[in-house]
Amino acid sequence: MAPAQIDKFDQFIATTYEYKTVDGHPIFLDILVPKKIAKAGLDLEERKVKCPVMLYFHAGWLVGGQRDFQPWWSRWILDLMVKHSAIVVTADHRLIPEATCEDVLDDIHDVWDWVRNNLSQVVQMEYAGLQPDLSRILLAGSSAGGYCAFQLALSHYETGARAQGEPKPRAALALYPYVSVRTPYWTEAFTKHIFGTPQLPSSILDDHLASIASVRARTGKQPIVTSVPMLNSEGKFTDRALLAVCAQQHGQILELFGPERDTTPGKRRMFPEDRIIDGRKLPPTVIIHGVQDSISPVEGSDLFVEHLQKYNAIDSLDHGEGKEKVLRYFRLPGEHLFETELRLEEESADWVKDAAGFIDKNWLG
Repeated sequence: MAPAQIDKFDQFIATTYEYKTVDGHPIFLDILVPKKIAKAGLDLEERKVKCPVMLYFHAGWLVGGQRDFQPWWSRWILDLMVKHSAIVVTADHRLIPEATCEDVLDDIHDVWDWVRNNLSQVVQMEYAGLQPDLSRILLAGSSAGGYCAFQLALSHYETGARAQGEPKPRAALALYPYVSVRTPYWTEAFTKHIFGTPQLPSSILDDHLASIASVRARTGKQPIVTSVPMLNSEGKFTDRALLAVCAQQHGQILELFGPERDTTPGKRRMFPEDRIIDGRKLPPTVIIHGVQDSISPVEGSDLFVEHLQKYNAIDSLDHGEGKEKVLRYFRLPGEHLFETELRLEEESADWVKDAAGFIDKNWLG
């Protein structure tokens, strides 16, 4: 888990933008453009075609994390973006328990709106002639970011006709996603050695919640937190990460989510599983999960895939052989974050090439 000593973004130029403000607190996103097209002249062939887009969300239990924390980025995915001259958008959002899960969902949908309304103009201002292709969007994320990617996909993927120029998620990629969180692992208190962390006292969470209540009583406002490190320089969990671990060990993660605004079928949105029951669908999807995952157990993805199949939540998922054309589920040896240092071209693992090929076909086709 120690932070990487390399610059995983060394093939990109990053620029930062404020996509929204909440009670005076700005929330940011980064745009990563491959250097090979950012620094090239207008006559470069790759600059004459619209660039596909990946919208990516970071890990961190929804409790912490940062849009630009490189150690938790997967190198093979960045390699894939460079290979296809793709523009990457990666965003922060408000964090629980200061915020609610509904606040997080508001933020990620505002990211989508920002991409729809501003990305083309911003990119062309920075890189004359360069244009993002909003009809080819890959929604991706790791851990809690996988939850965010699924939520946007369920909101914005449509199989029917759409307005000219309207953004379209063509594919979804979720790495060890935060799903099936109403199961006992998440809702019950028992000993859980998360990345080897010993069982923590529940007072860690109690004290933090009390401090939030104190700020609210003193200021009349809910504190806002975004972009919080989860590892220190030695690769150890920070206090913020231990807060998340404590909540998980004591079965209180869902309590930190807060209430759902509307539980009416068709309007409820906190849990992807409910939205699938209500008829929402995903685009062609890749799920990658390590069987030794101690943060987000692989059984959660097992249940989620069963749920997708039961409700035919991806077009053609119930068509026998056609299933492989719309869903790839890689259940592999490894802990949480097990594949972050793998490379696209150098890595011999067949699953990396298979996953990349599936993404290419559905995202770019």
